[in-house]
Amino acid sequence: MPFETERSTLDSGVLILALSGSMTMGNELRRFEWMIEELAKKSQNRIVVDMSNVSYLDSSAIGVLVVCYGLLKDSGGQLRLAGLTSRVATVFKMCGVDGLLPTNQTRDEAVSAITLGA
Repeated sequence: MPFETERSTLDSGVLILALSGSMTMGNELRRFEWMIEELAKKSQNRIVVDMSNVSYLDSSAIGVLVVCYGLLKDSGGQLRLAGLTSRVATVFKMCGVDGLLPTNQTRDEAVSAITLGA
């Protein structure tokens, strides 16, 4: 399944990026990173990435997520991941990023954490 991003903004200003498919090296992953860079530049930097429909990710996707986390943090914003499947969570743990990237079980929990400034 190809990697896709669906974008929506809540009344609170938190941006939701709902991802689906396989996050692997390629043009779609590169576009995702560029989109985050542009959002950070525009101070649209409170973002929840809903990964509940991501079936697989490779090391390049993990690298992009870490870079995006840093970009948003440096711009005074936040990036939170939500809805990690057990497969994706296992990959995060194997790569040692499970303690670096802030995660929540659900999209609503992630939105609340950003809204409360957690």
